[in-house]
Amino acid sequence: MDNDLDAMEDATQPLIERLLTSFMREMVDQYEAEDMVGLPTDARQRTVDMLRKTYGISISMGGKPMIDGLKDCFPHIETKQDEDDLFQQLINEYIERFGAQKVLQILETTRKQVMGVIREGQREGLGVEEIARLLREAVPEFSRVRSRVIARTETHGSSQYAQYRTAQQSTRPLVKQWNSIEDARTRTIIMDDTYDHRVIDEQRVALEQPFMVPTIFGTKEPLMYPGDPAGTAGNIINCRCAMTFRRADRD
Repeated sequence: MDNDLDAMEDATQPLIERLLTSFMREMVDQYEAEDMVGLPTDARQRTVDMLRKTYGISISMGGKPMIDGLKDCFPHIETKQDEDDLFQQLINEYIERFGAQKVLQILETTRKQVMGVIREGQREGLGVEEIARLLREAVPEFSRVRSRVIARTETHGSSQYAQYRTAQQSTRPLVKQWNSIEDARTRTIIMDDTYDHRVIDEQRVALEQPFMVPTIFGTKEPLMYPGDPAGTAGNIINCRCAMTFRRADRD
């Protein structure tokens, strides 16, 4: 399970890192030339294009094992073209439902990182050229660290969405099970995390019911799948949990 997430992250992280690096370098060039800074005018579309490629990888890698593992539930998905058509539909859906929010988060964080360096330099009395030099030195690390977080979060959420939506195409009723990674990084309120993913390991619910994730406040947050973008950031960012499915008549 964790290996699958690592493979998706490794496949998509370079796409994200290149985009973030490009944005930041263009912003630094503008700052040095004009003593002002803003995101590139085409930043939104470039981010959407990057996310579309990212989701193309993760949704296919998430959905295909579902079909291969439960072939008797998907007799209508017979060919690779049938699979490709389904996955393209899911990519479009995911972009439509969550794309605007994701683009805003990525661009706003990028802007804040650049502006943070500029403001700190200004507080120290540095000039434009000195601040621009500091920014150029910071760009590789900024891009590397953030692209890893984005890759993990976006591939995880979209691949789990693909599994959930693929399961909805089943001709037989299915149940879903939450599976947690059993190591020290897994969220648990025992270690003062806000959400507890360890305690719901192997929780099984009907396909259309949410998993109820306990919180440190004694409440529960509903997630339709691990990494569900409808959840709060602390419940989904860097989550590594996953789902498995089985026929309801064999549960």
